[in-house]
Amino acid sequence: MPQRLERLSDRSGECWLWLGRTSDGYGMITIDKRNRLAHRVSYETHVGEIPEGLQLDHLCRVRHCINPEHLE
Repeated sequence: MPQRLERLSDRSGECWLWLGRTSDGYGMITIDKRNRLAHRVSYETHVGEIPEGLQLDHLCRVRHCINPEHLE
């Protein structure tokens, strides 16, 4: 999965901008025939599991950013 995240994002700046499909400004990725939010997949890949019931906040306020350092 990390290769796919890298291929579909522009990491030339502080924000890693999602270049794939979006919905309401958020990056979308299909994994095992299931649509997922790209920033959540990035966080899970680079940081770890997101506790049940919690939402990630984009500290940079850029919805299609998938940089895990910009998510809390």
